[in-house]
Amino acid sequence: MRFTRNSTSTPRNVGPSFHNITTNEDIRIIGTSVLFAGFLILALWIRIQGGTNIPNGQFTETDSYLYYWQAQIISEYGHLPERDMNRWLPLGRDLGQTLNLYNYVLAYTHKAVAWLFPNVTLYDVTFYMPIFCFCIAVFVLCLFLWYTRGFLFSTTVGLLLATLPGVIERSAAGFGDRDAFCLMIGILPIITYLTSLEAETPRKRLIWTLASGFFVFLGGISWEGFGVFLSVIMVVELWRFLTSETEEGLGLYTLWVCCFTPTLYLASPAYRNGYGFAEHLTAFLLLPPIVLLAMRAIRFLLLSKVDRLRLYGRTLALGVTLICVALALGYVLIQRETFADTTVPISNSAVMQAMTELKAPEGWYWLFRYGTVFIIGSLGFILIPLTFWKKQGILLSIPLTLFTITSFFRELLDKLWGEPFGNILFGTAIAGYIAMLIYMAWRRSGPMTNELVSIAFMTWFLVWVALARDAKRYDFFIGVALAYGTAALIQFIAESLSKKLRQSVYVTDVFRENFKSVTLRTFFSLTLLIFLMFLPLNYAHTYRSLYAAKKMRIARPGNTNVAKAIYWMKAELPPTAVVAAPWSYGSQINVLAGVKTITDQDTYLQNWIRLYDQHVHEATSEREVLEFLKTHTATHLMLVGYKPARTFLRGQLSDAFVPIYPKDNFTESMVNIWEIHYPSDIRTDVKYLKTGYPEIDDYLQPQ
Repeated sequence: MRFTRNSTSTPRNVGPSFHNITTNEDIRIIGTSVLFAGFLILALWIRIQGGTNIPNGQFTETDSYLYYWQAQIISEYGHLPERDMNRWLPLGRDLGQTLNLYNYVLAYTHKAVAWLFPNVTLYDVTFYMPIFCFCIAVFVLCLFLWYTRGFLFSTTVGLLLATLPGVIERSAAGFGDRDAFCLMIGILPIITYLTSLEAETPRKRLIWTLASGFFVFLGGISWEGFGVFLSVIMVVELWRFLTSETEEGLGLYTLWVCCFTPTLYLASPAYRNGYGFAEHLTAFLLLPPIVLLAMRAIRFLLLSKVDRLRLYGRTLALGVTLICVALALGYVLIQRETFADTTVPISNSAVMQAMTELKAPEGWYWLFRYGTVFIIGSLGFILIPLTFWKKQGILLSIPLTLFTITSFFRELLDKLWGEPFGNILFGTAIAGYIAMLIYMAWRRSGPMTNELVSIAFMTWFLVWVALARDAKRYDFFIGVALAYGTAALIQFIAESLSKKLRQSVYVTDVFRENFKSVTLRTFFSLTLLIFLMFLPLNYAHTYRSLYAAKKMRIARPGNTNVAKAIYWMKAELPPTAVVAAPWSYGSQINVLAGVKTITDQDTYLQNWIRLYDQHVHEATSEREVLEFLKTHTATHLMLVGYKPARTFLRGQLSDAFVPIYPKDNFTESMVNIWEIHYPSDIRTDVKYLKTGYPEIDDYLQPQ
């Protein structure tokens, strides 16, 4: 039993289906499998190039140390504790508010691999895991696109994803963060869900639906931002809801929702009583599928009970949709203050302003990371509505055009008309797209080939580009969309050129006989793809592929003075030592030095990071510093940088601060470590533990 590919003559989107395949088709499948394997080998080869530049035990991203640290705990004890008492002292990090599947995957993958290859360490698994997660994601995506969009389409997507610098950086050896894992766990539920919609038998639909629900559950316990991936499925389901006259497949959708909504709620306290980053987790991830289920159930009951409404199934669906949209907007307005407390400061606070990954991209950024693909891919998405819905498709193409311009060319246009007006145009584009999508679904006359697939990837493009517009770190996820849009445009141009050439009066019948449409489309597609990947010379994205793997990210802390200080702590300080240090070094100190810390880059309690700067770096007296450090149970203080002196700690200090590193030229060093000897009159003060979260402050007050 094998999949059969969709044919251009098929009247509808077939999707993955099972039929007998001829010997020629078997050969074609084998050849395609070999080609896909070549994509994966190319992607893997590029991504391992920078591994030799990274010192042993280090990574190129600070969060990598956190996941490695927690994977070590899981490997030793089998599970994570409720609180991590090696950091964020004296409170410790509440691990019930985190989603930790990736750490368990690292730990148990190492156990499985080490059973076969004993020399492989947990560090090795963490070091290379992003590559394998990315390759799995690309393989699944290309396989799906082969059966729905054809060989050339999937080939284009595979080659682009293997070579785009923007998707190499966070999936290269040594990155160690969970971005590639999140991409994989985000692609799997979408692909399996789209497959379930086109499966030909109830049994297959059931299997694919259960698989999608299971992957949504895995995504829900992996990352707080997984709701963005889930929104792709929600838009597809909303389209199906608005384009159908009756409720078909309501039982399967109900089963799909039940696969993850109750299980996630029970599996993690973050969904039951979340605060901080997890405060709105339930609202963004669990409520949308439940609300859509309620919408479908309401229409089903009304259509089954009121005979007169059976002729107005779509209109009823539109009315229910508009009511729910209004309620959702009302919820946002009512909760706007809590959103301001938990979301706006994420990008506007002093702590987050220091994180360059959360800053808006500059104009050159897109060209450097994606070459001309970000323009070609965007044009592809602007063209997709026109190819599907002809003149009516312009209703979607216009807001997509405005969205593209105000996203990728934001910096240039903001200089022209100001940031506020640019944001208004950007918001108008998104609102216009949603409104036109709802309207076109309600007015659509009949199903079309690959319609749901295109809607899914247009949604992917919209949501991830919207996030990347304000925060660089999310641009990793737009690579999939840009590759899809580029493949769509190349396919359209190749088909148009092939058709025009075969219909040309200058072409003989012999030429038409020898060069079929498929041959010409293949030739034009490959030619366009080669031009895109290698031209213009020295500026095409492929010229930066190896650079992205080797040099776009450097090892942290690398071979620096900070690294020397951390390794000194590992050799000289006991594991019970508590080191107060700049927050960005927290997890590096935990892992490489093996000691405890009071803040780290997890930004669990942003206010503590601010208080550290206020009462240590910007303090005006030793007593203030000592009270703060004692309240946080610190035994040592590490100061990095600040030359010339920007803090009194660089001056003459009392005997409470005992210099211990470096032994020579202490006053001239850029990295200093003191051992703290607290005078007897130094007292702790709860004001140094204010978190900004009532749940935590109420817990700390009686302590």
